[in-house]
Amino acid sequence: MILPVAFVWGFELVRFFILDPSLTGDEGHVAAAMIMGAAIVAFAMIVSLYLDRTQKQLVAQNKDLTVTHAVSSAVQGGLSLPELLDQSLDRLLVHTGALAGVVSLRTGDDGRLVVQRPAALAPGLIWLAPILSETPDLGPGGILYATRGGLDTGILDLALARGGERLGHLRLVFHPPVEPDISDAALLDIAGEIAGAAQLSLTVTDLHRREREREALYEVALQLTRRAELPEMLDTITGHARELLAAERAVVCLSSRDQGARSNLTSEPRSQGDGAVLCEVTHSATSAHRARNPICPLVSGDPAGTWTARPLRGPDGILGELCVVRTERPFTASERHLLGALADMAAIAVRTARLHEAEEQWTIHAERDRIARELHDSLAQVLGVIHLQLRALELRATDEASHAMAGELSQLADTADEAYQDVREAILGLRETIREDGGLEGSLREYLRKYSRQTGIASNLTCDGDTRRALSPRAEVQLLRVVQEALTNTRKHSHANRASVTIECDGPSTTLVIEDDGVGFDPAQVSGSMEGGFGLASMRERVEGIGGTLSVHTAPNEGTRIMVHLEAEDTRGTPAPQAPGLAGR
Repeated sequence: MILPVAFVWGFELVRFFILDPSLTGDEGHVAAAMIMGAAIVAFAMIVSLYLDRTQKQLVAQNKDLTVTHAVSSAVQGGLSLPELLDQSLDRLLVHTGALAGVVSLRTGDDGRLVVQRPAALAPGLIWLAPILSETPDLGPGGILYATRGGLDTGILDLALARGGERLGHLRLVFHPPVEPDISDAALLDIAGEIAGAAQLSLTVTDLHRREREREALYEVALQLTRRAELPEMLDTITGHARELLAAERAVVCLSSRDQGARSNLTSEPRSQGDGAVLCEVTHSATSAHRARNPICPLVSGDPAGTWTARPLRGPDGILGELCVVRTERPFTASERHLLGALADMAAIAVRTARLHEAEEQWTIHAERDRIARELHDSLAQVLGVIHLQLRALELRATDEASHAMAGELSQLADTADEAYQDVREAILGLRETIREDGGLEGSLREYLRKYSRQTGIASNLTCDGDTRRALSPRAEVQLLRVVQEALTNTRKHSHANRASVTIECDGPSTTLVIEDDGVGFDPAQVSGSMEGGFGLASMRERVEGIGGTLSVHTAPNEGTRIMVHLEAEDTRGTPAPQAPGLAGR
């Protein structure tokens, strides 16, 4: 508006002071018209150029706004982070004309999320793989466009940053190398939109993860306070480890008190009671960065999987390990920290269960010792006195009338003596228990030594394998009671001179054999003896209670053999049915 007015006023002044004094009337008019026409043409050209530049700026701004709006709408709507990056990258490829693109984002600790488009490169685009996998060296500006003449390719790199924190980068590849018609300011705005949405998604995801972790730890803590059974506790802990760490397998390996392998529990996508595999191997070291044990079931089941473990620490050393395996990605520092917290919970559960078990065993042992003392001080003494008095009365029967009574007194004395021997053997069995230093083998050797001295029946023990590694403490106690009951039957019924006990620990199974050289009995009496007898019925119940089977092999004048077969805890299920020919007497 001002420029034309100023031009007219300037032109009139020039004509008044210069043209009119120097030119005639017609010449002045012609000159003025020519100058005015030239000015109008120049003004029109200037206005046209200005309008063209303004139109181009509006088109560019409209392009910038279109791309920015497309990306902004892609990062909204409550999408997951991978979906958010997928949509953003797809829309950038459409609006920029890029051939391919990739977004690489740090997801916390050592984790990284990479989204590529196209997701799978066609055979003719394999040459793009090295370009898409590169990590650009972006300067402080956060944007860089470069060409690679040998590949006839242009590469646009954008830094994804928010609040001064670098989260990752975005790369677009153009072939041929055409620089996108989007301003740097718009590209930086787009990178900021993606970075902000990604940061928000990561923050929300982290909050949800922390909430789930707190809920899991709270549930485990509640089970600890109500003193749940150890199998239930460990199954809950391994279940949370598998779920929270997105692992295919999670297993607890428990060490025995002598640092050998012991019973273990695992959590898989199936329930614990349907044949889930149990870890039988405890790792020797405890570092999270050590090599995996090659004989661990987790390693042999998936040698290519990512594996990590945390020790179960107790005041007296390592109680075991909590191990997890997955195939998707390595474990981050925060995930290893969570696994350590679950391992600490498992250590508390194991130690509490062991203390409870030790308390129960001590209580049982104290009660058995009390009963043994009372039997010794009361019933055994009374039976001994009755036996001696009956023998004295038998010796006084000298006349013929007393001979019949002497026979009856002799029978009563024999009965008292047998009852006395039964009480003595019961006292021996009550006082004998599993020793901490020698386990089942040491306890059996000590029991057989006392048994031979007390009964006069020579007995020996043969042990092939380490019973402390093959048997749980509960199984050791039950097998000791089975041996005691079997040898009691030998003393009372077999008239044997020798008895032997053999234990074979062969890999996943354990076999116990008790045999004597006594008179044996008719195998046809097996079923009736099992139904009405108490000795072998009690033995069968003890063996089946620990998941084993018991069988008896006997014949007249060929002695008796009792066999107990016990599978390892990871291969046996419910107690096996009674084997054919099982008997008791």
